[in-house]
Amino acid sequence: MEALAKAIGLIHIAASIALLNGLLTTFGQAKIVSTAIESIARQPEAADSIRSAMFVGLAMAETSGIYGLLIAIIMLFANPLVNQLVSLIG
Repeated sequence: MEALAKAIGLIHIAASIALLNGLLTTFGQAKIVSTAIESIARQPEAADSIRSAMFVGLAMAETSGIYGLLIAIIMLFANPLVNQLVSLIG
């Protein structure tokens, strides 16, 4: 039983690290938007192409955050490796 508790503790630590991806994604998206706004302010005639590139970058950054959340949910609720981790620890 102690091995299972250790395994679940390790899984929770790994899930919290995966969720940090969502926090850091927020800072990345803020950087993308602020750089795009600065670029549009400097070159208003290129606003359409800058806006298009900004939305592609935001979509890629958001996808990264969603993948981190998905990995955390899988590790917490549907982890197929729990039995193997318990056998290694105990």
